[in-house]
Amino acid sequence: MSADEALMQALRLVEAAKTHPEVSKKASGWSKVVQFKPSDGKPFYIHSSAGSLTVSEGLHPSPSASIESTHRDLVSILKGEMDAVKAFFSGRIKIKGDVFAAQELNSLFSSLLKGG
Repeated sequence: MSADEALMQALRLVEAAKTHPEVSKKASGWSKVVQFKPSDGKPFYIHSSAGSLTVSEGLHPSPSASIESTHRDLVSILKGEMDAVKAFFSGRIKIKGDVFAAQELNSLFSSLLKGG
């Protein structure tokens, strides 16, 4: 597994969101930054603003929420292979800050993965 696979999967999901109006509708009015910090990979974050999602490499100075986990677990969550809520409650991922922001992003991506 490449150290950039979580970032690449996030980019694929954000691109897929552009072709799904229901996802943009869910994200409209939602302005949050969710930071991803893989313990064994490069950090990146997803910014949602006015129905648009973007992915950037690095650390955001003031994210709404930060998600920490192994790179492998982040990839599994972003691919829909692992349930993020179960991973959180079992201690496989740690969320700091606005847990609801992380849950909303997970909900957006889950709808993409189920629908396409």
